[in-house]
Amino acid sequence: MEDTFAACIALGRSLDFEEEHSRQDARLAALLFDQTSGLHGLDDGCRDLLMCAGLLHDIGYVEGYEEHHKTAYRYIMKAKLPGLSEREKRLVANIARYHRGGRPKASHEGLAGLEPEEREIVETLGALLRLADGLDRTHTDAVKDLEVWLDGARMVVVVECPLGCDTELWAGEKKGRWLGEVLGVDLSVRESEQLA
Repeated sequence: MEDTFAACIALGRSLDFEEEHSRQDARLAALLFDQTSGLHGLDDGCRDLLMCAGLLHDIGYVEGYEEHHKTAYRYIMKAKLPGLSEREKRLVANIARYHRGGRPKASHEGLAGLEPEEREIVETLGALLRLADGLDRTHTDAVKDLEVWLDGARMVVVVECPLGCDTELWAGEKKGRWLGEVLGVDLSVRESEQLA
């Protein structure tokens, strides 16, 4: 998969993407994926797709902010990404597309060719990426680490921010609502020192 990740970075650089933010979102999304595996039950192949989507989610900025998530979908679908089948590329494009904006609907063009279980993968991974994106709202890598605490139907994402991260907490709460619904938990985001 390293070649595929390298191809994602190369594509992003060719479109002048914000590399540090994209790497941070991919890293945070992978941490969230790993620590919620008991809830979503997805395999490592899905984790790789999430990493690719995290690296590429903002490449649509090349055409401006408005609808950059849809633009990212188009660019990913046109790209040559070694190591990904056409099906996997379609999944990555959809995951990136749903990091913001509306949630997936069967009527959306990009979802039309996907099987129901593939749509579920897009929904789960898209929700994880959306939360990760919220946790880097200021694009400053404020969140150095995170830990997911599960207590029945309650999930707390505890973030470590040595220099503070009020904006990330706010955006994480807002963008994490969808993940809470997907996983069937009441999700909140807290800074580690708030719990001390």
